[in-house]
This record gives sequence, structure tokens and C-alpha cells, in this order.
Amino acid sequence: MSSSGMKMSRIQPWLIFLILCAVGFAEPPRDVFPAEPTGYCSKYSDPFDAFNPERWQEVLLFSKARTTVRVADGSLRLETVPDDPCEAQVYSLFMFRGDFDIQTDYEVVGGDGLKACRFNAGLVFQTPGDELSYKFYIAASGKDHFLFRARRDLLGEQNQETYKAACGAPRGCLRVKREGSRISFLAKDGNDWRKVYAFDGLHEERMRLRFKLQTSDQEEGGKLCPVVVKFDNFIVHTCEAILNE
Repeated sequence: MSSSGMKMSRIQPWLIFLILCAVGFAEPPRDVFPAEPTGYCSKYSDPFDAFNPERWQEVLLFSKARTTVRVADGSLRLETVPDDPCEAQVYSLFMFRGDFDIQTDYEVVGGDGLKACRFNAGLVFQTPGDELSYKFYIAASGKDHFLFRARRDLLGEQNQETYKAACGAPRGCLRVKREGSRISFLAKDGNDWRKVYAFDGLHEERMRLRFKLQTSDQEEGGKLCPVVVKFDNFIVHTCEAILNE
């Protein structure tokens, strides 16, 4: 055997070893994080001690008046004006794919005094182009109580399915879970969770999260009021994958 052939026979095992190492330790795509066992999903939880522009973005849509979005005293605050119906919204700069389980605390500042007003406040999950959205609100509609409201809409506000449940509370915790093709809305009742409503939806469709506060015109019933809602302790319990924009 020639000397060059002997060198090749010695080098080849090392080359094979290096190739196997490179394949075995190759990094996954940076913008897709599995929930288990690395725990990347929990890194998207947010106590709202400060506004994180790498995670959230204020968006002004369908609003006649300028609203206020800010982080103060350890919570995300959405504030509307007294004279015009408007919307305050904060979009996530990441999307969930597949199953997920998230929750957030909320508080309607002013409590029972806002029962006579008309507003929706809560969480919205939407496809990237807002072709389809699922909305979970604490709401008031001019009655003597708060209520939970669930909606499935096409292209923004074209309602396809809606559900209203009495006995909502001005302070509490909202939870949204997607398991397979079902999206469930839950609210905390004491130490227990109760299911408010569930929709059959799309499993693999990517979905962005919105925090939303919306006030309505007096012609729709109820008073037009300035409303402040605080969100806090946003927690991502589990998710199949998260994709950064």
C-alpha cells in the first residue's frame, strides 16, 4: 500500500467521528423552541416589571382616539379615553404553534362602578394575518354585572360564534389552552379553574397573542366610559413550539 493510502486509512475514522459530532450537536433553528425538556417556552412568561420591546408591540387599530399603553407599578396598563370609543392593543412579537397553555392576571380598575359601561378586555389569539381569531374577554354591557365573553371571528370582527357567561369578576385570572383542535377558555374561581367555553379550531396554525381593551359607542347599549385594565403575571406553562417574528 502506498504511503498516501496509509495516511487516508488513518484519517478516515477521525473524519467520520468529527462528522458525527457535528451532526449530533447541531443547533435547532433559532426561532423555534420546543417546550420540553429545554423549557424555552417559560422564558416567554412576563411579570411586566418593564415593557419589553423584543416581546411586545403596541398597535393602534380600528380606533378613533389615541389610547395609552404603559407598564407601571409592575403591570401592563391599557387605558381608554372618556369621549370616544376606542381600542388599546398590545401584540406579541412571537407566535405559538401547536398546543399551548398560558394564563394572566387581570384587574378592571374601578371595579363595580364600571358595570354600567360597555367594554371588552382580555386576550385574543389570532392567525398571522388575522384571518381567524379567538377572543376571551371580561366585559360589561350596561347591565348590573360583569360577564365573560368568548368569540370566534373572521377577518377582525366578522363574528362566527359567540358565548356570554354571567358572573364575571372585575379582578381575576384568565387562562387559555389549546389541546389538539380545541381551544379552551378558563377563569379562576377561588383555587379552582372553571371552563367558560371551548372552540374547535386549527391545531397546527400559528397564533399570535394580543392583550386588548375595547370600549363601545353608547348607541350599542351601556355608557361610554374611560376604562383602565391592568394585566400582570403572564405565564406560559407549556407550549409545543414558539416562533419569533
